Amino acid sequence: MEYESLLKKHRKKPILPLENFPRNLDLRNEDIKRLIPHREPLLFLDRITGISLEEELITGMRYMRKEDPVFKGHFPDYPVYPGSFQIEMIGQLGLCLTYFITKNTEVLEDDARPVAVRATRVIGAVFMEPLLPDKEVLLIAKSLDRDGFFARMIGQAIVDGKITCVTIGEVYFPDLSA
Repeated sequence: MEYESLLKKHRKKPILPLENFPRNLDLRNEDIKRLIPHREPLLFLDRITGISLEEELITGMRYMRKEDPVFKGHFPDYPVYPGSFQIEMIGQLGLCLTYFITKNTEVLEDDARPVAVRATRVIGAVFMEPLLPDKEVLLIAKSLDRDGFFARMIGQAIVDGKITCVTIGEVYFPDLSA
């Protein structure tokens, strides 16, 4: 797969047009905690808003609260959300997508539990716009490929219709290799 061309293609063009975002879910904090192992202060998703198994795609949201302590230090006179946290935010959404794909469902089932996962690499990331406080971030993650042990995905963070970040990442599922 040609990752560089995917990053270039999606720097300015959403993976899926915003009007076509699936809006068939409303999963909040406690639901998300049933899908991924992350917890506050490093849980970077507020909501999951849609899933498309056909497209292997998931959408979500995060509100960038100006009270978030990261804005006090990055940077005091010009608060900008760090790029590494944007990658993590998109990655967490991608992990949620893994649950729905592996279960072949668009419903969060009662027995949902976080899966063990390890980030193996950031294949690439491009930052197009600063991510500022008091903004709602639309998130999208799309599966690129997976083989049972590794999975790769592409994702975007979008604010006010502009892409702030596009990234491609890879994770490894250690429990599946035993």
